[in-house]
Amino acid sequence: MLNRSTFFASMFLAAAGIGGMFLAPGCGSEDPAPTTDSGPPPGESLKPPARPTATPTGATKWFAVKKLYLGTSDRSGKVSSKAWEQFGFDLDGRNTSATDSKNNTNVCKRVEGAPNSINTDGAKGVDNNFGSQVMSVIKSLTSDAEDQVNQTLTDGSFTLLMKIDNFTTADNAKAPGQLYVATYYGGKDSGKKPTFSASDNEWQILDASLGADGKPKLQFPDAYIANGQWVSGDFGKGTIELAIALSGAEIKLPIDSGIITFNVNDFTGGNIAGAMNNTKLQDSLTPIAKKFGICPGNATYDQVVNTLTQGADLVSGAKDLQDPAQTCNAISIALGFDLAPTGDHTAAKIYKSETTPGTDDCDKPDGGTDAASGG
Repeated sequence: MLNRSTFFASMFLAAAGIGGMFLAPGCGSEDPAPTTDSGPPPGESLKPPARPTATPTGATKWFAVKKLYLGTSDRSGKVSSKAWEQFGFDLDGRNTSATDSKNNTNVCKRVEGAPNSINTDGAKGVDNNFGSQVMSVIKSLTSDAEDQVNQTLTDGSFTLLMKIDNFTTADNAKAPGQLYVATYYGGKDSGKKPTFSASDNEWQILDASLGADGKPKLQFPDAYIANGQWVSGDFGKGTIELAIALSGAEIKLPIDSGIITFNVNDFTGGNIAGAMNNTKLQDSLTPIAKKFGICPGNATYDQVVNTLTQGADLVSGAKDLQDPAQTCNAISIALGFDLAPTGDHTAAKIYKSETTPGTDDCDKPDGGTDAASGG
C-alpha cells in the first residue's frame, strides 16, 4: 500500500498525467525566492490571439503529446521557482500583485488560513496557482514526480492524441479539433515504445475518452489558428471536462474557462489553462484516493483537501472568474506540452479500460492509510 506522502503526490499526478495536465523533467538549480513585490505592471495581460477572419483550406493532421510541463521547470528544462509563469494566461483579466493579494484588493477574498501571497499573479497577469502552489508541495514530497509522470509518455503508457481538421500554418478562422486519450500498442508491457514520429501508427484510443457514439468526448468545433497558434475556442467560454478511467475508478476533471493552444509551426509551446472549482476537484479525486486507502476524514485526505482549498485564487461562475465580494473557491491551472506529428489514427484500435469497482481500503473496519501506517 502507498504511504501517505507517496499518495499525496500520486493522487495529483495521476489525475494530471492521465487527465491531460502535464509534467516535464527539470535540471539545474532553483532560483531564490523573490524578496520584493514584483507584480506585473498594470495593463499587461497575456491572452491567446483573437480569431481571424480568413478561412483557407487545410488538411487533417494528427499529433501526439511527447513532453509534459507542470510548472517546476521552464520550457528550456531549467528548474525555477518562477517557471510556472511560462504556462497559461491571464484568466481573470487582473494583474494581482503581492500587495493586492495581501490586502484582498481587486481580487476574491483569500480562504481562511491561506498565505497572504496566495492570489499573486505571474508576469502579465498569468494565473497558475496549481503550478505555483500545489506543485511546490508535490515536489517537496516526491522530488522526481515530474520524471515519473513524463516516463509514462516515453514508455507508451499514455499520451493525448489531437486530431486537427483544416490545419494550416496561416491564419484560419476554422480549424476544429478533437482530443483522445491513448496508450501505445497496449501500454508499456507490450515491449514497444513510441518514436513520436510520423511513422507511429500504433496508438490505441482509450474507450473512456469516447462517448456512446464512438466519438471523442472532448471536441473543439470552434477552434481556429491565429498568429501561429492553434486555439481551441473563444477565450473564457469553453469548459474542458475529461472523463478518464484510472485505478478502477472514473475521474472527471472539469476545467472552467478552459483553453488549449500550441504553436502550429514547430508544435511546441502548448498550454492547457483554466480553473477548477475546489469542490468539484475534490469530488473527482475522492474515488481515486479511496482506492489507495486515503479515506475521507483521515489526516492525509484532509491535508490534500486543505492544500487545494487554500490554493484557491478564482471564483467559479463569476464574470471573468473573479469577484472581490466573494471568497475564492477555484484554483487556477496552467500546464504545458509539446507535440509531435504522428500517423493517421482514424481507424485506431480501441483500448478497453479496466473499471471494475471492487472494494477499497476505506470499506475495511480499520481501513485507510492513516490507520494502516499508524497515523
